[in-house]
Amino acid sequence: MNFLIYFINNVLSQPIFILGLVVIIGMLAEHKPDSKILPSTLKAIIGFTMINVGGQTLGTALLPLQQLIAHIFHMTAPASADIGATQVASLADVGTDMAIIFACGFIINLLLARFTPLKFVHLSPHVSFFFAGLIAALLKFGTGLNFPTRIVVGSILLGLYMTLSCAYVNLLIKPVRGAQGFTLAHSSSSGLLVASILGELFGNKDHDLEDMKLPVKLNFLRDMTVALTLVMMLLFFILGLIAGPSFTMAKVAGGKDIVVFAITKGVEFGMWITVILAGVRMMLAEIIPAFHGIAKRLIPNAKPGLDIPLLFPQYPTSVIVGFLMSLTTGIIGMLLLAAFHYPIIVFPALIPTFFTGAATAIFGDAHGGRRGALLGSGANGFILIFGQAFLLPLVGTYAPIMRILSETDYCVYGPLLGGLLKILHLN
Repeated sequence: MNFLIYFINNVLSQPIFILGLVVIIGMLAEHKPDSKILPSTLKAIIGFTMINVGGQTLGTALLPLQQLIAHIFHMTAPASADIGATQVASLADVGTDMAIIFACGFIINLLLARFTPLKFVHLSPHVSFFFAGLIAALLKFGTGLNFPTRIVVGSILLGLYMTLSCAYVNLLIKPVRGAQGFTLAHSSSSGLLVASILGELFGNKDHDLEDMKLPVKLNFLRDMTVALTLVMMLLFFILGLIAGPSFTMAKVAGGKDIVVFAITKGVEFGMWITVILAGVRMMLAEIIPAFHGIAKRLIPNAKPGLDIPLLFPQYPTSVIVGFLMSLTTGIIGMLLLAAFHYPIIVFPALIPTFFTGAATAIFGDAHGGRRGALLGSGANGFILIFGQAFLLPLVGTYAPIMRILSETDYCVYGPLLGGLLKILHLN
């Protein structure tokens, strides 16, 4: 058992190994020569690492905004400067359950893809790993089930989530540009559903957010890296100004002048976006052709579920608008909870706000144009803040990492599962 836990925690929990294995298996199934298998595997792994590390570091670059927003509204932001330390502390009580549920859930996903009509393979292990932790925490702190029962129930729940979320996103992704050959395996799936419905009901596809006309002199803003860099510079500067230059310099900027601080943070953000986009191109060029071998020979008609940054290059404006809209409604939700004296301090988690805000704006735009993007990402911000408020009391010592990484599915399915477990009285 100790070896199994070690293997899961140190090998299977590393997404590059699972992704690399998929590429190798797919290319072997296609009878590709050894001289092509190794380069393609390495390129896919490097591309994924660029996306993953870029996303994590980009998210970390947003964390100073929490301090500024908290100071502006006289609140205390969660201590989240060291994500690694928070993760280790959060896994102390659920780590074993989480690791085994993660591994067994992936196996169930593969079996469902092979033997049912739901031909979707969830290839975002970093997403399913933390969702396994959420399920483990809900079962451990919300029930009296013993260890083997928790593992069986948790594995089934994770396998179903991995398969079904890819399946319904596959239905929603059809009008999304640049999404041919894959579906999404991302914990914003419930938000994508809401955004797509709102877009269909109240939007207008004829008014695409990405088709907004700009003066000739501002055409450079169509470059995603440039636009995001400038937006982040302005956001850091304006919030730093509102929070107070002296506070920003002393408590957030490490003594830097507020203008210098805003420029450096914006450039840092833009740099990591560039890394992500380069990783997207590299990974897609290898993973999609390799997966054809799996789809033809091992899991007939299978479709890979991949991460949300793959869609960013096609929707640069939606990425910016989605983040800002979700952040705005998240702050409104935070203030509403404070006004009603909610017993737990809830603060917008900025990493999920960026990625799920971007995702919901993309799907809202694809289904309902500008109005759909605004409605979808706006609804997402409210879901994130109110869902987190309901989730945190249910997950015990897993709560600190959920304050940082609680994306839309955690905030929707977490409280629903927790409420169901209470109703069932599984003591």
